Amino acid sequence: MTRNALVGLVALAALLAVTMLDLAPPGPSPAGAPAGSFSATRAFEHVEAVARAPHPTGSAEHDRVRDHLVTRLRALGFETRVQEGVGVLALEHDGVTPMGRMRNIVAVRPGADPTGRVILAAHYDSVATAPGAADDGAGVATMLEVARALPGPLRNDVVFLITDGEELGLLGADAFVRHDPLAKGRAVVLNNEARGVRGTVQMFRGSPGAVEVYGSAAPHPSADSAFASLLGLLPNNTDYHVFDQAGWMGLDSAFLGGGAYYHTPLDDPAHLDLGSLQQTGDNTLALTRALGETDLAALESAGESVYFNVPGLFVRYPGWLELPVALGALVAAGALVWALRGRGLVSLPRLAAATGLALVPVLAAGAAGYAVMLLLGLIRPEYTELLTGDPYRPWLYQAALLVFTAAIVTAWRLFGRPVELAAGTVLLVALLGAASAAALPGGSHTLAWSALFAALGWLVSLRVRWPMLALTIGLAPATVLLGGTALGSLDVGLGIGGMLSAPHLAILVLLLLPLAEVRPWPRRRAVLVPVAGLAAAVALLGAGLVVDRFDAEHPRQTSVAYATDTATGAAVWGSRSGEESAESERFFDDGRWATTPAQTSTLLRAPSVDVVKDETSGERRTLTLRLTPEAGAPTTGLSLAEPVPITVDGRELGKRRGFAYHAPAGPLEVTLVLPPAKTQIRIFTRSHDLSVVPGFTPPPNTVNLTPQATAFRTHTL
Repeated sequence: MTRNALVGLVALAALLAVTMLDLAPPGPSPAGAPAGSFSATRAFEHVEAVARAPHPTGSAEHDRVRDHLVTRLRALGFETRVQEGVGVLALEHDGVTPMGRMRNIVAVRPGADPTGRVILAAHYDSVATAPGAADDGAGVATMLEVARALPGPLRNDVVFLITDGEELGLLGADAFVRHDPLAKGRAVVLNNEARGVRGTVQMFRGSPGAVEVYGSAAPHPSADSAFASLLGLLPNNTDYHVFDQAGWMGLDSAFLGGGAYYHTPLDDPAHLDLGSLQQTGDNTLALTRALGETDLAALESAGESVYFNVPGLFVRYPGWLELPVALGALVAAGALVWALRGRGLVSLPRLAAATGLALVPVLAAGAAGYAVMLLLGLIRPEYTELLTGDPYRPWLYQAALLVFTAAIVTAWRLFGRPVELAAGTVLLVALLGAASAAALPGGSHTLAWSALFAALGWLVSLRVRWPMLALTIGLAPATVLLGGTALGSLDVGLGIGGMLSAPHLAILVLLLLPLAEVRPWPRRRAVLVPVAGLAAAVALLGAGLVVDRFDAEHPRQTSVAYATDTATGAAVWGSRSGEESAESERFFDDGRWATTPAQTSTLLRAPSVDVVKDETSGERRTLTLRLTPEAGAPTTGLSLAEPVPITVDGRELGKRRGFAYHAPAGPLEVTLVLPPAKTQIRIFTRSHDLSVVPGFTPPPNTVNLTPQATAFRTHTL
């Protein structure tokens, strides 16, 4: 490698560093920041008020948080009310369906000449095991600070919607869109979430018109249409899903770093990064102001677009340009092949082989990204119970994966001539970009622009006196797009993020070959590079195991369940670690638990059931029951062997296997449409309190426990 080539690689490494710094959250503004601006320091006071303790739906702490938020919004001059309604999980669900009577907080500032409503959304419930400082105390605190800083009135109505029951199944959002008059008509929603406690705030999906405003108004934009396209293929479970299904426009944003803290007692104010809170607030305030003065009707006609970040700029262009750009990259790659062939540097048969061969390290890198957490789970089984698949201190593991990926690529280059391998890579990336443009709209730009500029840079380098400069400039887009994706994806978690990160890094390293391969290396020397990389990856993995140990500040996570059949007195403990038991389906209505015998709890009781009406007409039997839960029971419900039409608390659920009603205020009237024969119906109560179970010992402070206690009884009716 020449000195000029080394300078080029250093320049590209510096560009990658600038890319990541550009995406990093801003520093928090102090409490004395101007009144019209957002201050994370001021907002953090609301986080501390909301996240004193876990506050799941129906708990006394949940009531306290709701009262606090209503008081604060009224003090800020907003028309504030609590909207009640029955919400039902809006996603497909094979088991019992979550539902419940929700209490959403709705505050309104009427607009001067409204064209619709700008709705700011976050949820105020937490899971039973976490104070919820990030999820979603940060979103709620953002709303209060924005409400304070917002000038008014704006042109459009501004609605602050703080939903209930998001953690239970998007229940408050469903209750609002189904039952509240403000859900009707034109609306654009800004939904703020968290799946960790730190990191860049990603706008990971949105409607076309809202994305257009985001690109021009958000002071700290971070979004990629490729990630949004991939997310569209996966199950999504934020309130935005409900709003999107209701026809609202909007944006869904979240920060994802530090996933090990998610839904644990460590999701507390002490672990929340104020930079992430500042970015959430700056963007939300600016977007609320911009959308508040926009003709929202004009946003409805906006078309799909491709968008992504480069240092200092949010790039967005019409979606119809995506395929021409990808085809342009393919043409440029073809021109490069023609030029190299004309100079006798490649032959078409060997180039075709090299193009196919280039796919091998990319697939191998993806497999490595998938396998890294599996390997760590074999070495340290406690890792298998991490909720997001991300260790507390993942950085050495991340480095091991990236170094191993680079070693894979350097090993691959031993199997062919460097020029043909590099040209085959450019052609492969161009082909993948074209395929992505056709199959995954919005997702091709990372590959297409990387291939286009890499090919053009190489072509120019063949004709100028400073070839290294041309190659370096040509590889700059790949460094920003592929390198930025490789590093940024790791925020998602080492499990899923590794599968995204490693292939992108592999492609980037492959494209760097023309810069590094000025002259072939002797094979004996070349072999040392992947060997050294493999050794370094193993060393980093070992160092990670030493550094990332579980302790009181980084406790291991485990799930423990208890279930008792109140008809027979039989009871079991359930654990996610161990071999799945044949008893699991009977006791937990779920076959994924390992079970051991347990003592019977006399303090856990299944709901009582009374037959209100039983009518049969032909092959149709209508059975109406009254379920009376124990006082204070967090969840009550029923399940059946097969789906049947069910109506609960006046809400028709359609065909379901059952339901789990959260925070019932009293008896529930349930109507089932059944075949005429007798049917087995499982009635249950569920809570998170294991203190009522004989023999339960709270774990030490080095363990985060996710508990579940169920009492059930099977009736033949």
